[in-house]
Amino acid sequence: MGYCYFADPGQIKKKRNIPVDNIDLEQGDRPLRAHKSWQYPRKIRRYDHYCKWVNNAIGLLNHREFVLMLVGLCLLGLFGITLDGYLALLLAKKGLWEAEVAVVSHLAFSVGLLAIEVPIFRIHIGLVSRNELGHEWKNNLHYVANQTSMGDGIPVHELDDDEYNELFDQKAFVYDKTRNHWDEGCATNCWKFWCWPRWPAALG
Repeated sequence: MGYCYFADPGQIKKKRNIPVDNIDLEQGDRPLRAHKSWQYPRKIRRYDHYCKWVNNAIGLLNHREFVLMLVGLCLLGLFGITLDGYLALLLAKKGLWEAEVAVVSHLAFSVGLLAIEVPIFRIHIGLVSRNELGHEWKNNLHYVANQTSMGDGIPVHELDDDEYNELFDQKAFVYDKTRNHWDEGCATNCWKFWCWPRWPAALG
């Protein structure tokens, strides 16, 4: 969490004379997925979203750490529920009701943490598995709708407002892999997310 808060999320560096063959269009000097954030003067490479929890943009250089933060918070909540549940039963048997109140309060906190954290974690694991960024998911760039007034497989942004709202409420938008040319399959997407270097040698 500290790293996500303090890290530069991956601002585009000043242009340099780098051979085109050495440029990764997703991560390099002229990235296609860069986006401007109000916090920084230059666009953020591989911009995912702005996180209110850490008050920072999440991009190329702190995205993996953000997902690790989500994993840690989920494990923290799970460990809290397990330990607090055991202690609550133990204290109840011994009649230590003052301590019981404190443990049950922390148990409620752990349950609340998981209730908030697990849905967010599931969303981001899905995004990583599809090599889809939060910014793209939020704007439905890779989604289509079926059984619309214009037929099936219609890009979401081509729908009129009323039909869009109706299908959105029905959760009828469908991910279309062919619209996301970054999606190379779950295994490859995960490998590239976790194992590819984020600081290519050719780019300094």
